[in-house]
Amino acid sequence: MLIDYKGACHIHTDYSDGKISIPDVVTSAQDADLDFIILSDHNTLLPKQDGWEGWHDNLLVIIGVEASPRYSGHFLALNTQPLCGNGDVDLSRYEHMSSRDCLDDALDYGSTTYIVHPLGIRKKNFLLNLGGWHDWERNGFAGIEIWSYLHDWLEDLKISNFLHFCKNPNRHIKGPNPTLLSLWDRLGQQRKVVGISGLDAHLRKIPFAKKPLFTYTELFKTIRTHVLIDGELSTSDEAISTICQAHKEGRCYISFDLLEDATGFTFVANTAKRTYCMGQEFFTSGEEVHYHTSTPYPATIKLRKDGKLCAEREGSTLEFSSREKGVFRIEAYINNKPWIFSNPIYVR
Repeated sequence: MLIDYKGACHIHTDYSDGKISIPDVVTSAQDADLDFIILSDHNTLLPKQDGWEGWHDNLLVIIGVEASPRYSGHFLALNTQPLCGNGDVDLSRYEHMSSRDCLDDALDYGSTTYIVHPLGIRKKNFLLNLGGWHDWERNGFAGIEIWSYLHDWLEDLKISNFLHFCKNPNRHIKGPNPTLLSLWDRLGQQRKVVGISGLDAHLRKIPFAKKPLFTYTELFKTIRTHVLIDGELSTSDEAISTICQAHKEGRCYISFDLLEDATGFTFVANTAKRTYCMGQEFFTSGEEVHYHTSTPYPATIKLRKDGKLCAEREGSTLEFSSREKGVFRIEAYINNKPWIFSNPIYVR
């Protein structure tokens, strides 16, 4: 039986520009009842060298790195032990390299990579100018960040609505950008591309405010990646490898757990011979495939094939059968609010 573990990804600390120590991050994650967190400071693996990776009571801390070229797209690298195996934990050289060269370097060391905030963002009034990813013909990356809390919130931010957005930031979370979802669907028709979530947590302070805009405890209750694991997590090294492998294989889904905890969500495809789960790919000669989805809370459930809606139902389950090939994934909404986005099942 698969066990559902929930965690948060794309988190910065005071090892780069996070303005918060790792012990405080750990405490915040424990308070939010997370099972794991993935730290990703810019161009450094020093937290791994300093021994922060592993179990902290019931919380697993995984150390990745956000490769951050100054003028182009960024990516998250996991499975970073070979990358820093020679003691080269300072990756500041990445700042002056192209995205492609950074990616080639990480892949040469055997890291698994995920493009983060793929569309980038530009807000002149807030001095934000972060380049997007453009080298989509490069096939080395395992997946992309399809839903980032901070970038979702920033998308419609203006000087005129700044105070309103700060007062209740969760009210302005709209879900993954449709352009990004369309890109993900297109890439998935060519090859398997995993979707992960991110917070891009930094603990920013606002002038004259009593507290930071986004505390980590608050953020950790919002957008999460749930991974499905066959059995209990064990020793640090094995648990880290297991969580990273689940991400790489796409045995995971993304949810806005502040609406409702999505733990227990399932999406499978049944053929006459076996059952397939999220992230799996299989070939068919036209036999009928039965898709089953269940959610732990009633929702509007949508099944998409290659990005196009092919079934929709109100409730806690959705059943659908088809002989067509395609990339099938689930979206779920509660009162029109985005809740769950599954990784696809690939029928070739």
